[in-house]
Amino acid sequence: MSEEPPVEPDLSDPWRHNVWLYGLRLPFSFVLLGWITFAQALAPSFSLEIYLYTLLASFFGLVIGAHYIDVATSEKKFSPYFKVPGRRMLHTGAAFVVLGAMVGVYISLRWNALFLIFVGIETFAAIAYPREKPRFAHSYTAFAVTWGAIPFLASYFIQAGTLSLVFLATSIFVGLSTLMMHHLAIMTRESSDWQNAMYLLTLYRYAVYLIGLLSLVGRLAVL
Repeated sequence: MSEEPPVEPDLSDPWRHNVWLYGLRLPFSFVLLGWITFAQALAPSFSLEIYLYTLLASFFGLVIGAHYIDVATSEKKFSPYFKVPGRRMLHTGAAFVVLGAMVGVYISLRWNALFLIFVGIETFAAIAYPREKPRFAHSYTAFAVTWGAIPFLASYFIQAGTLSLVFLATSIFVGLSTLMMHHLAIMTRESSDWQNAMYLLTLYRYAVYLIGLLSLVGRLAVL
């Protein structure tokens, strides 16, 4: 392991060779998709079609869209490492957020109109969080809610058609654990104990990958 803390914990091979590839922030994006997968696998009924559409909406809006907006907004921060096509990346990100929202609207119209509530919240978050406007949208609380708890709740809801207090409690845990991941990522570049933070961050990521994978395999096995 390097003796110097990283600028970002995922600014490493192979992602650091291309700004458009790095902009996907895949090590962290797979955590989001892992929790989405786990939530849908827990639902009493499971539709593979709904699952794939939900992944598509999330990938367009929250993975490509939000992260491209984030990198473009933080152009000065990343300029020593990439030639950031700021305006083009910002517009591309916004276009993918809209595309993700359109897929979300399609899901809502086809399966459950109440899902539009989640689509609206996450579309707002995909733009407001990386742009830091309004300011509260970039807070720790907002991150836990809009990048952890709500995607988890929404994913269960679109499969189950309902929510329960038990699942609401589970979503709170997911939100807090996602916030923990976010704070560990900050610690990897700002804390003197950054190496342990990097270790715990890696451990968390791979644990969520495994949770998502095993839950999906288990669910598909009984279809």
